[in-house]
Amino acid sequence: MPLPRFDRLPADARAAILAVARAHFARDGKDAASFNQIIAEAGISKSSAYHYFDGKDDLFGAVVADAAARTLTALGPWTEVATADELWEQVVAGTTRLVAHLREHPDDRAVLAGLPRSDSGSWVQSLVANGLKIGLIAPHPSAELVTVATTGIFDALDTWALDRPHELDSSVADTLVLFLARLWQATPRGETAPA
Repeated sequence: MPLPRFDRLPADARAAILAVARAHFARDGKDAASFNQIIAEAGISKSSAYHYFDGKDDLFGAVVADAAARTLTALGPWTEVATADELWEQVVAGTTRLVAHLREHPDDRAVLAGLPRSDSGSWVQSLVANGLKIGLIAPHPSAELVTVATTGIFDALDTWALDRPHELDSSVADTLVLFLARLWQATPRGETAPA
């Protein structure tokens, strides 16, 4: 992660450096991107760059953290709901915002593709807790296991979608709802439970 001096830069200066680095890492990949080219294009000297970062890996970590934060901001916080339909609507709305962000910010998508997922953990935990509270999700065999399995579905779909930018559309939300409904043995939004 960046050194303390980077955090003391004005927000617009930090954002400008990260934007240049994000573009390079998205275009060239972490290994092929040149630290020297990034800092030259960002308009900072090599000595300044080493006051902000320990090197290219540290800069890449800062870019990934920034892209993840921007993506989570697009997802938005989980807001507790009272009904199953409201829960499904919120899952679809969050997924739709996330897909739109990744389509509009391909550099974020490119930087995050291929990395392990785990940043959506609190959102997923809140979703599962809410689903348990309203009775959409059965707590058996274990609420903790349901949370882990739900996180696995999110991680798998994230990985799949990030690797296929041409398939980032509304079907991602529909697929997520289908997988979650199957895992939770729940009725998806707009459908009625079998008699």
